[in-house]
Amino acid sequence: MHKSKLSIGLTLGLSLSTALVATGAGAAAITGKTNLVCASVNVVGCTDDNCLRGQAHTFDMPTFMFVDVKRKLVHGTDESDKEVSSPIKAFEITENAIILQGFENHRGWTLGIERNTGEMTMSATGADVSFMVFGNCTER
Repeated sequence: MHKSKLSIGLTLGLSLSTALVATGAGAAAITGKTNLVCASVNVVGCTDDNCLRGQAHTFDMPTFMFVDVKRKLVHGTDESDKEVSSPIKAFEITENAIILQGFENHRGWTLGIERNTGEMTMSATGADVSFMVFGNCTER
């Protein structure tokens, strides 16, 4: 699989795809009521016949994603310094997690954040490529 095939499949919703300080033991739980900053640490991109692992820049994704709670928007800057954003269509806060969902460029994305640790997983799926992004979030 070529990097370009995965890059073409990249959507903002997925890439948002994230300046983050990982929350450690003893850190305050994330409330979901204030803005968040998330950093991607590892990314896996798959087509129907192959998967590739790397960092956000491997897939031309923003390393940092910013979640604007009031505006219901996730945004970041891609490798070419272009601002990318995606509206949040669903926002749910449970006892243990914060779940955000949206869609962009014919792909759906879901961002799940563990409230006690700040660990996050984001997935974006489409007909030609899917991504999993692993990282950390904190309130800012």
